[in-house]
Amino acid sequence: MTSELKATPPVVAVLVSNGVEVARARVLESLRQQNYKNLQVLVLSSDPDVVKETIAGVLPKASLSEVAEERSFGGAANHVGELVSGAAFYLFLRDDTALAEDAVSRLVDQALESNAAVLGPKIVNWNDESRILSMGYLVDAFGVESAFVEAGELDQQQHDRVREAFTVSGEAVLIRTDLFETIGGFDERLEGFTQYLDFCWRAQIAGARVLVVPAAVAYSLHDESHTVGESDRRNILKGRQHVVAKCYGWVYLLPVLAGSLLLAILELGYSVLTLRFSHARDVMMSWVWTVLRVGTLWKARRQVASTRQIRDREIRRRQAPGSTRLKSFLQGQIGGDVALRAISGRAGHHMAGIFAPGERRKAAIFWCLLMTVIAFGTRHLLSQGVPAYGQFGVFPDANSMLSQYWSGWREVGVGVSGIGPAGVGLLGLASWVLFGSTELLRDLLILGLFPVGLIGMWRLLTPIDSIWGRVVGTTLYATLPLPYNALLQGEWGILLLLAATPFVMHRVARAYRVSPYGGHSRSIFGEIASLGLLLALVSAYEPLILMFPLVAGLVLALTCFGGAAVRSAARGSAVVLGAVMLSLLMHLPWLAVLGESDVALHHFLVRSSAQEPIAASELLRFLPGAFGDSWILWCPLFVSVLPLLVGREKRLKLAVIAGLITVAGFGLCWTSGRGWLGDLLGREVSLGSGPLVFAAVGLCWSAGMAPSVFKRDAFLAPSIVRRTAALVSCASLLAAACFLLYESADGRWGAPTNDLRVALSLLDDRDVGPSYRVLWLGAPEVLPLRGTPVGTGNLHMGTSVRGYPDIGHQWHSAPTHAYQQLENAVEIGLSGNTTRMGRLLAPFGIRYVALVKRSTPSFSAGVAAPVEPRVRQALGSQLDLRPLATDPSVVVLLNESWMSSRSQFSEPVRLVGLDEPGELVVTDLSTGIPVLNDRRSSREQRGFVGRGEVLVSESFDANWRLFVDGQNVAPELSFGWAMRFESPSEGPAALWHSRPDSVADRAVIQIVLWLVVAQLALSERRGQRSIAGPV
Repeated sequence: MTSELKATPPVVAVLVSNGVEVARARVLESLRQQNYKNLQVLVLSSDPDVVKETIAGVLPKASLSEVAEERSFGGAANHVGELVSGAAFYLFLRDDTALAEDAVSRLVDQALESNAAVLGPKIVNWNDESRILSMGYLVDAFGVESAFVEAGELDQQQHDRVREAFTVSGEAVLIRTDLFETIGGFDERLEGFTQYLDFCWRAQIAGARVLVVPAAVAYSLHDESHTVGESDRRNILKGRQHVVAKCYGWVYLLPVLAGSLLLAILELGYSVLTLRFSHARDVMMSWVWTVLRVGTLWKARRQVASTRQIRDREIRRRQAPGSTRLKSFLQGQIGGDVALRAISGRAGHHMAGIFAPGERRKAAIFWCLLMTVIAFGTRHLLSQGVPAYGQFGVFPDANSMLSQYWSGWREVGVGVSGIGPAGVGLLGLASWVLFGSTELLRDLLILGLFPVGLIGMWRLLTPIDSIWGRVVGTTLYATLPLPYNALLQGEWGILLLLAATPFVMHRVARAYRVSPYGGHSRSIFGEIASLGLLLALVSAYEPLILMFPLVAGLVLALTCFGGAAVRSAARGSAVVLGAVMLSLLMHLPWLAVLGESDVALHHFLVRSSAQEPIAASELLRFLPGAFGDSWILWCPLFVSVLPLLVGREKRLKLAVIAGLITVAGFGLCWTSGRGWLGDLLGREVSLGSGPLVFAAVGLCWSAGMAPSVFKRDAFLAPSIVRRTAALVSCASLLAAACFLLYESADGRWGAPTNDLRVALSLLDDRDVGPSYRVLWLGAPEVLPLRGTPVGTGNLHMGTSVRGYPDIGHQWHSAPTHAYQQLENAVEIGLSGNTTRMGRLLAPFGIRYVALVKRSTPSFSAGVAAPVEPRVRQALGSQLDLRPLATDPSVVVLLNESWMSSRSQFSEPVRLVGLDEPGELVVTDLSTGIPVLNDRRSSREQRGFVGRGEVLVSESFDANWRLFVDGQNVAPELSFGWAMRFESPSEGPAALWHSRPDSVADRAVIQIVLWLVVAQLALSERRGQRSIAGPV
């Protein structure tokens, strides 16, 4: 063999023809003009007669062979081993690709020089040689390629260096013959680009190198405008799954397949949302196609394993990190234009706008992911409902709730007259709007509040110039333990605060013209109405919200410097004070029912029972409780510190404001828990965990500044501070997000599965039989109603009519004389000074005493509050209170001295003077006969009565009447607080309550006021025009 032949090893150019007549002659001509001396040409065609004439005229020395028509490119190319022998290299060429005259020489030279086994040329446009189409690809773990050079890029020799690639495009590829035979050639089941992806992947597993040689040039008939059709897309999706499943070892295969499945689910969902159903079908079918070929894959994996020389760890180093397809989607490079063309109509254009490339797409993806996690963590509560415990009371029907507001009589305590709270009236109205679906309304107002809060946090952070700031702040808000502990403990007020506080803070920031929250409204009165309406809505259920704008306004006023800032502070203070006063005015009728100012202040300032001082570590982690006493809950605090360390100018000022709000929230909770706030004000103050919501909003507000601060101000900070703060913040955010995913696994966020109705089913007679009351005793955090303190310690009491209390028992009014008598009777019984407590309770119609030790049954998650031994001993010593067998979470005692709250006596009983406890203890009222057992509503009962006195165990109110034998009988005072009616004869009777005109007048005035304020607020919202600039 001569030295010239040694330097030019034999190459066989394999041209697989599919009938591109326009290009075939030029392709053959380019092969004839090659300056490589040891080159032979083999043309494979399913119809040799068509190409025979062209070959004879251009390249007569070429060999022509027929292949089966149904064979793919891979099947036809694999046929070359049967037709030729002795070749050192195969050059596979598409019949729409021509070669420069020195292309083969340069490819072979580079193969010999670098010992590479797979080499591809630079692919340029057939019609415009200055435009590069391809120079090889990098591939991620999921088999998705990313080009080294953008198709259509101008060729200025900027890429003229040999580079390693993971795969080549396939227009022209030089492959060493021994490698081709060792790994078994092409996979005949694949088509198009995935054939070379599979071959190059297997080649590298076998130890080969893949290079792109820019000095070798090929001209492709496909230009940069070439689009992938449905058939090509389907083949590519199937091929990627097949290649990944075949080429990875087991250690890498399982996590890669899991990640690929997750990405496929996201892509499937996005395709359905954008109405790209054919794409969704292809994504799904690619997995089906792979699963159906498990047997073939198993055989192919064994073949790959037999040639493996390189471990998957080394293969992964050659691949692109992350997901190329996901990155391209987030950057708007894929998914947008097709969706825009696929959707038509008004709703379609709106959906297309959301998913168009840019910030809206990122926001949509973030919300889809976040709501998926929230829904996944709430799935059992959504499907099974929320039990009734704590403040999560049962919603009665719409008419009952409206009646509690409008009728002038409520069954809380021992009955109370006057207008009801606006909150229960709003619930009745909302239930009526939902066509009486109270269960749906209840679930929406419990489970829907926190997502509303997340939207509010996003809105609060919207003026900040970074979309990632909104993502960070909203994510942190979702990871805090407050909402999940509120679900466990049944704290509806905390959920309301979490939902409303971000919106309140946004309004306050606008009122104070805090940059970048400045804006215009039609008038200051419009802003007052807007904020006042929001405060009135929330304070109808959680009055603590009124404190937040006042404290925030104080913080903002203290941070104002300069003439314009002082004017803005004065205006903002006027808006905040006006809004708070307006919201109080909107509840004035209810405040009048509360009576004295001390009672009203107690209603606002005492939101929880007395408790042990909270440790600072617990406070700064937002009272982790059952959500997880973990170091991870420090993470939100770490993220919020970055803007304070690195921020400058407006961003630093806004971060300081948010930080001061956080400190104020922590401070209120700290001082309230230790009693210092009460000492300062000279009255009882117990704010509970409510101020932590205020701190949480401030903390997430500050954290939301982090991306903007890092983008604009980080370069001004010392390098060590910048890098440390960024690293700690990113790690903390990631840890908090992962912890949220972990906590979502149980599907209930740790909330209870049952309530005490299961254990106390014997107390509920479903409005059948005699009327009676239940006396509830226990700590306020475990009672299913809002109670009042009794005796010493943390014991509270409350009553309900005919069994389990409903949502209306979450509002109690000023203590009436009748309720004070009940409190005295309970205190005497618990003091141990009597063994006949049942007789003391009998005039109140109390049939059962429920001593609650847990908010839920013993077999369910919940809050436990053990009862003091003295209380258990006092109740256990009563001779007329008989224990009933129930769940250990609650002790139920049956009052054997009970009389119905609507009773008559067959024998004369001395009722005069029975307002004294000493007289009651020695008087047996259990002989009373229940009457008026047909309960129509809280204001109307009917039934048969005899002649004589009818006792009604309700607070005395002159608006009650007993209608019997055509006469309306007015009440008289009994027991010093109850009512007694003198029935003139026996027969059917009706007991009913007439609403006072004053109640109707106040209700009408309140409704009109609410409508006027709502109209002003809506007008202000329509007229406002924001002029905010980015931070």
